[in-house]
Amino acid sequence: MLAAVKDVIRILNEIAPPSLAEEWDNVGLMVGRTDEPVRVILCALDYSAEVLAQARELRANLIVTHHPAIFKGIRHLTDEDWHTSLLLDAARENIAVFSAHTNLDSAIGGINDVLAELLGLDGVETLCEQAGTLAGIGRVGVLPEPKEVAVFADTVREKLGLPHITYAPAGAMVRKVAVCSGAGMDFLDAALRSGADTYVTGDVKYHEAQDAVGKGINVIDGTHQATELIMMNHLADRLALRLSRDSYATRVLVAKETPLFRVL
Repeated sequence: MLAAVKDVIRILNEIAPPSLAEEWDNVGLMVGRTDEPVRVILCALDYSAEVLAQARELRANLIVTHHPAIFKGIRHLTDEDWHTSLLLDAARENIAVFSAHTNLDSAIGGINDVLAELLGLDGVETLCEQAGTLAGIGRVGVLPEPKEVAVFADTVREKLGLPHITYAPAGAMVRKVAVCSGAGMDFLDAALRSGADTYVTGDVKYHEAQDAVGKGINVIDGTHQATELIMMNHLADRLALRLSRDSYATRVLVAKETPLFRVL
């Protein structure tokens, strides 16, 4: 028996409750019919031409992404824009698209928990808790042993599979580490309040790094893409386990996504 789109949505909403999404966010079913049977689910960070091509090849008819396939309001759904053209392709080919964004960031067992575990942090707590829950943006924990910032930055690079990494040292040894997947510099002050000496996030701008160093906290830029791609295999595994437990024959696969930025 195949799961319907609505069955998969029910499971995804248990993994990453929509109530955890930020007010400005857009999560849930972006394209598709809820009663459609799902042969294959393809998990991906982004809904892109590359991912859509793989969905066609793998006969996937549900793509589950982290970044919303529809984020800002759409006034015209035409083929004159690359983004809306891809949405039209999905609708025409009966491929549903679902997105779990900041709710997957904040969820227990979500991206930030995966990132904290990958970096070997112990005693992990939520960095910015949502009221009445243990969930929220970011995590903070401690290393078993202190490390020089350059050594820890290289560990981050290796764990995230990056060819290189950038970091701004503030002179502190690394022991207590805050992490926030994606673009997290808006939460720098929360990292400081947590007592972290090091902050791992992505999309770090020059003046943001300068501010962090001035406040005495090391910053390591693990890149937006790499700090979030780590979730896709975990999400696929959890989905596959739940579907199997509910006796659904729907398969779950992970897209191969090319790094957006290259290094010469």
